[in-house]
Amino acid sequence: MMKTIFAAILALALCIGSGIAVETPPATPASSTSSSTKPKDTRLPGVALAEGISQITGTAISPLLGVSAVGAWQYYHTPKAERKALPWFCHPGFWGAGFVILSICLLKDLLGTVTPALLKKPFDMVELFENKASGLVASAAFVPFITAQIAENFGKTQAHLSTSSNLQLASILPIASVDLDARLLAMPLGIVAFLVVWLMGHAINVLISISPFSLIDTMLKTSKMLLLSAVLLFYTIHPFLGAALCLLLILIAAILAPTAFRLAVFGTMFATDTLLPWRARRHVAPSEAHAFAAHPISRATTRTYGRLIRAADGCVSFRYRPWLILPKRIIQLPPGKLSISTGVFFPSVLHTPEGSEKSTRILYLLPRYRSHERSIAKHLEISDIRDSSLSKGFKAAKAWIAELFDFGKSSSGPIKNADLP
Repeated sequence: MMKTIFAAILALALCIGSGIAVETPPATPASSTSSSTKPKDTRLPGVALAEGISQITGTAISPLLGVSAVGAWQYYHTPKAERKALPWFCHPGFWGAGFVILSICLLKDLLGTVTPALLKKPFDMVELFENKASGLVASAAFVPFITAQIAENFGKTQAHLSTSSNLQLASILPIASVDLDARLLAMPLGIVAFLVVWLMGHAINVLISISPFSLIDTMLKTSKMLLLSAVLLFYTIHPFLGAALCLLLILIAAILAPTAFRLAVFGTMFATDTLLPWRARRHVAPSEAHAFAAHPISRATTRTYGRLIRAADGCVSFRYRPWLILPKRIIQLPPGKLSISTGVFFPSVLHTPEGSEKSTRILYLLPRYRSHERSIAKHLEISDIRDSSLSKGFKAAKAWIAELFDFGKSSSGPIKNADLP
């Protein structure tokens, strides 16, 4: 419940810690030429790199919170005459709006504890798109700004290391004498590191939006809070220790990136159909129904996005593109009996192996295909259409309420009194 408050405190504390690392001793009169000269950054390049890694990783976990907090910190700790040169995300209009959105998210989390999940989930899906937008802004503006600062520190040190005392090293390692702009390496690596960590955090948001249980929501939100607090704690102890933790998180996120990417696509498609049903209805295609793999099917891994089709040979197949852009692949569904299961939120395809009576869900269809189950079954020549347990419960409740309040008309008409002999 206090996840957003605590996360805001963590982000502000991280920014304060970064600001402390940036501060330098006051210049003596002999070394200062004018009052408008910027203080010289006396940090070692390793410290600047460690600080940048921590800032990028922390912001990737919660982009809007991180960018807004860093923007506000940079604005208030920059002389008024130099604020016009700051990046646009340091403008009060941007980070002020960011904190307003964060306050709305906080209110949503506070009210969510007493709100039924059915009413709260649409707001979780809206927050899902906020996370996408803030991640895009951070990757396009914030990360290049941080990596440019890191590269600037390394550029100064590279010039210092190119003295005669290092010529012997350059003769042993010729690559050391190559004058390369550090930004050519720092910026791509920084963006890639941000994206893989953001994907991992975004996957947690997707799980929150599709989870029907408040307890699981709380556990997932707590996990993000713990990640952010761990980055802050380790950075506060020592910048190098914080960077080591962040590098470990980046490595784990890179390993999980394919799974997180598929989960992000899954959450985006389901959230779009739920929040924009009129758009979803315009893209219904029963002959090529949009679907996600419920579990691995041949070479298609869990939550692979594709189309449920009838191939040229008449077999029901699953067509997909790896990573959404690679060449198309078509795999035949396993042999056995196929069924279409209706659902309250989305239909699915069930598979019963030959010689077995146990059915398992093999494909999830998008919510846009509710009420289109019969059209899909007709095209695929599937005769078995089932109601899910939850769907049966909703239909039974609807019928009971209709009967209780006498909704609808009786097909047989009013009962007349019979003539007595």
